[in-house]
Amino acid sequence: MRRRHWIKGDCHLHTTNSDGIKTPEELYEMLYKKGLDFAFITDHNYNTPGEKEFNYKGVGIFPGMEISGNLGHVNVFGENMLVRGINRPRTPEDYHTLVDYFRSRGAHVSVNHPLDRGLLWRLDFDGFAPDSVEVWNSPMHNDDVYCMNWWHKRLLEGRFTPAVGGSDFHRDYYVTRLVASPTTYVCSYSNRMEDVTEAIKAGHVFVTNSPTASRLFLSCGDKVPGDTVALTDDMTVKVASDFLRRGQTLRVFNNDREVFTYHADKRVENVSFEIPVAERGFVRAQVGYQLTGKLAKAYVFGATKFNRHDPDELIPEFLYSFTNPIFLE
Repeated sequence: MRRRHWIKGDCHLHTTNSDGIKTPEELYEMLYKKGLDFAFITDHNYNTPGEKEFNYKGVGIFPGMEISGNLGHVNVFGENMLVRGINRPRTPEDYHTLVDYFRSRGAHVSVNHPLDRGLLWRLDFDGFAPDSVEVWNSPMHNDDVYCMNWWHKRLLEGRFTPAVGGSDFHRDYYVTRLVASPTTYVCSYSNRMEDVTEAIKAGHVFVTNSPTASRLFLSCGDKVPGDTVALTDDMTVKVASDFLRRGQTLRVFNNDREVFTYHADKRVENVSFEIPVAERGFVRAQVGYQLTGKLAKAYVFGATKFNRHDPDELIPEFLYSFTNPIFLE
């Protein structure tokens, strides 16, 4: 009998076949050295892996491309696309035609960084009925926080689109290593593409800062994010993490209420809490932190350089990890 288990990967990667600086083979080796289980290769308007998924030293390499134009970017993942490259879309009709075609071939559709100020999604989000949405793109920055707030508001409105992260890797900068930053964990039966995309579409996902970062587990009995449970009078959910760093804050939300908060004044190992929940709807968890001092100054310098920070803009609480919701009915 097959059992679900947590595996890790990156949902957004580029090679020299678009505007990345690593050849496909160099990137695959980087993914292997990072210890990933799967990776979606998403060159702009080009399908690098070809028609079929394949395994590189244990890493599932999945076909896909990032449909990229001035109106926004959207990933399509899947086999048997039958086309290697596409023309850059220019009109809403171009986007719909392309997405409809790839969906007819069985592709998973994921809108990328919808609130990124430089790559804003300018089309009707719900009109594309995406299977997932990339709310955390590249290392954490202000626009990712704004996107998380938008996603949470949609949850409160009863509109759930599973949330993933993607490094959007093109190259490393200075001392940073950006592959799988962030890392998407999926509770899947295997690291085959069919199982991974099915798990993402169901919302069996949490996202964390990197492959070596602390994991964040939310459960209710044997249920994981994306699952639905019947609410009882004495219901609790369990939230657990490998560790919390000094200054990080764990928050648990039951709909719009923050029902649990734990602030780490020092590094704490193997954190675990049972938390009562009382309202139908959903429960989700996240770990955040606030940049201060030299780190805040370094962030402002770098983010301003890449047009992701305005002079009068505050730095919000950044995310270190977050879960998709468990639904309570």
